[in-house]
Amino acid sequence: METRRDIAFDRTITFIQYLLQLPELTWVWDREKQKLNGNLGGQTWSFRMPLPWPNADKSVGLLQYLDNLPSVPLPYFLIIMQAGHSALAYYEDGEMRHHKVIKKYMVRGNGKAQVGYLQTRGKSKAGSRIRLANTVSFFEDINEKLTEWDVADEAARILVSCPISLQSLWFESRIQPPFSKDDPRLLKVPVDVHRPDLEELERVNRIIQRGRWEGPVAVVDNFFSAQRLEKDEFEED
Repeated sequence: METRRDIAFDRTITFIQYLLQLPELTWVWDREKQKLNGNLGGQTWSFRMPLPWPNADKSVGLLQYLDNLPSVPLPYFLIIMQAGHSALAYYEDGEMRHHKVIKKYMVRGNGKAQVGYLQTRGKSKAGSRIRLANTVSFFEDINEKLTEWDVADEAARILVSCPISLQSLWFESRIQPPFSKDDPRLLKVPVDVHRPDLEELERVNRIIQRGRWEGPVAVVDNFFSAQRLEKDEFEED
């Protein structure tokens, strides 16, 4: 039986070490996606590490990488964006230090972003010109706020949820973000994101701070049973 189970940030390293000790386990580390994939007893499994963990140097092995991780998340950006709606935050020690919600009227009544509509239809009326102007200011306001916080150099990760159709507009804005589109700290957030606002930002942050196991349920159950047993033995001593 397979399951999806979240592992708390402070237990993730211990869980990975537990995994690597299991007999018959094979694994591959996908550094770019911050993920382990493998096979155990004929069953496939995957484990997505907490996304705030820093980018790993290619010369560093997994065990060395784990040994050097801090006990709390290093500083990171979390940016979630959809047409006309965005929520930005900067975290230190896993706690929100800066945040901003930015909204603009840039979506037509049919739910299609104006910039995408013009790419297929071409004509521009008064309402569409307003939406296009708002599209320009939308990305400028986002980048201005990210720059204003003056923390880009401190961030170990830049975690982003943004449709591909908006990414070029974001990075081609007259006001540039305080990092490039090729920045190795950038990582896509593999989470279904609802309309961005402060509440959604906090929900997504709770998810990405945890590890996520997808595989045989017995693996997770046995891990937590062993953790409880160790705790009981420690208390008895």
